Amino acid sequence: MTGTIIPLRSGREKASALATFDAAAAALLASGRATTLSGAQRDAILTSLLEQRGKLVAVIADLRARPPSEDDRINTINADLRDNATEGLAQIDQLIQHVDAYTTSSQRYGAIG
Repeated sequence: MTGTIIPLRSGREKASALATFDAAAAALLASGRATTLSGAQRDAILTSLLEQRGKLVAVIADLRARPPSEDDRINTINADLRDNATEGLAQIDQLIQHVDAYTTSSQRYGAIG
C-alpha cells in the first residue's frame, strides 16, 4: 500500500458522517489490514462501536453494583441512568448487527468494499 495517497477532509468539510473515521480507515489501509477504503471505514466504525459498547457495559456494571442510597432521588437517578445506559447498549448492538449485515450482503453480492 506504499505510495497511495488518501485525502482526508478538513475540519470545515463535515459533509460525510464517515469523515470522523477517515483517519482510522487510512491507517488500516496503510498497514495492510484492509484492502479497500469502504472496507477500512467499515472496520473503523465497527472498532469504534465495540469500544463504545465495552465502555457502556462497564458503566452499566458500575450502576448495578451501587448499593441503595438513603436518598430516594439518588436511587431514582441511578435507576434512570441504568435504564438509559441499557437502552443505549441495545442501540449499539443494533448498529453492530447492521455493520455485520452490510459485510455479509457485500460479500454475498460480490460488492467491492
